[in-house]
Amino acid sequence: MDEQRWKERAGSFGPAADVYDRSRPTYPVEAVRWLLPPDARRVLDLGAGTGKLTQVLLDLGLDVVAVEPSEQMRAYVPARAEVLEGGAEQIPLPDASVDAVLVGQAFHWFDQEPALREMARVLRPGGTVGLLWNLRDESVEWVRQVWELLGTDSVEMSFPFPAQAGLSAPEHQVFSLEQPLDADLLIDLVASRSVLLTMPEDERVELLGRIRTLAPADEGFVLPYRTEAWRSVRT
Repeated sequence: MDEQRWKERAGSFGPAADVYDRSRPTYPVEAVRWLLPPDARRVLDLGAGTGKLTQVLLDLGLDVVAVEPSEQMRAYVPARAEVLEGGAEQIPLPDASVDAVLVGQAFHWFDQEPALREMARVLRPGGTVGLLWNLRDESVEWVRQVWELLGTDSVEMSFPFPAQAGLSAPEHQVFSLEQPLDADLLIDLVASRSVLLTMPEDERVELLGRIRTLAPADEGFVLPYRTEAWRSVRT
């Protein structure tokens, strides 16, 4: 993907914040627990979007700072969190001010090397950086057919440059998640993807119509995911 296309897609989510918020899945609580140090109290949700991960952290009884560049997305973040405008490359927090920095479904949009340095800067020693991605399980036939129509849209899931940022070698774990859906919510979920948000309207409408025909006939069904989690410790 060229840089101009990358910027266009990275900036496409804000205007679709309502669709994003109602259609995107949460994260498995066991994955979130695994990413946190045992004594975590104050956690940064970086690239928080509409606060899907923020809500999981709040439900665990943590103090949460949600940093998100998009004003439209920030409007949906739960009010119990401290919500700040900002990006990963210049985090608006002081040094050693949080116990963990978590990133859900957003690290691939960051300028990763400077972002990791910033994450390490705001972490206390012994704190963790945790990265999460929900990836659909394409071993299920209808899921495979839907995403085959969407074409290849791979996400680079890795944890580069940990040593340069003062972080330990990352650990990796995989968790399971099921998202309850119906046909309308499936269409919203697909429509919230950056490749659809930046597509010409006539192509988008035609593609969403084809996808609707592939949805299971049941009134309600689930979309299975595997949640990839990466964890590293501030040294």
